[in-house]
Amino acid sequence: MKCSFCSLEIKKKLGFDTLFSKKEDFYLCASCREHVDINVLEVGDYTLYYFADYEFLKDEIYSIKYFGDVACAVKFKNLLDKFFSLNDFNLVTIVPANEIREIIRGFDHIEQVCKLCDVDYKKILSCDYRKKQSKLHKERKENRYHLLCDEMTLGSIESVLIIDDIYTSGNTLLGCAKTIKEAYPNIKISFLTLSKVI
Repeated sequence: MKCSFCSLEIKKKLGFDTLFSKKEDFYLCASCREHVDINVLEVGDYTLYYFADYEFLKDEIYSIKYFGDVACAVKFKNLLDKFFSLNDFNLVTIVPANEIREIIRGFDHIEQVCKLCDVDYKKILSCDYRKKQSKLHKERKENRYHLLCDEMTLGSIESVLIIDDIYTSGNTLLGCAKTIKEAYPNIKISFLTLSKVI
């Protein structure tokens, strides 16, 4: 069998525990098991789910974000499948990419991860131009986001999941949540990131 994240071949010793155990469809090798999980953290009124600390996944995220590395993006498919088998949301959306960076790269990396990993999502947010959060340090300002959908779209929605690549200070995700909450105060909002800066 192979690791569900890194695809490393896993050899299990034959024994009663492996012979008669229920066959799992999600396995992690020793290294991934040490670092990768569906972690849960409360961030104010919101729940943050993340798969690993940034240091463990930074090479994969960099390859996806700046080079459109499909193989690295597809590595997250089993994790996302497992996550959605355990959690249910009425609507899944993504943090909108900065238009200028999307034009420079030629793609929105989170949108590509979702497409390649068969995540059913709907783009409901857009944003004004913003500097990269990682370059702002202590001068971080609140980002301005806008809803792309009308009242009919979110009127009956009870829960929304917002997906992004990295959770650093939370400003980006909190800005998205604030925009949704201003229009729909009763919606429960959660976040999912591939990694979190520890």
